[in-house]
Amino acid sequence: MTRIRLKRCPHCHSIARLRINWDNKKINGCYGQYVSCTLCSARTQTEINEELAINDWNHCKLNNCIQLTLF
Repeated sequence: MTRIRLKRCPHCHSIARLRINWDNKKINGCYGQYVSCTLCSARTQTEINEELAINDWNHCKLNNCIQLTLF
């Protein structure tokens, strides 16, 4: 498996982390994974593997996000 680099958060430019969703049921026998920002909590939806979660994050397919108006 090749390593895919996570981009920074598109909202606050903080570091993102790959997470395992322990709360939901297993998907195809495995726990789902998602990527979330360490500062503003923007995150992807739970996917069946890390490649899909990282791809969602790097291509800005986010949910549970709040976009702040700065000025």
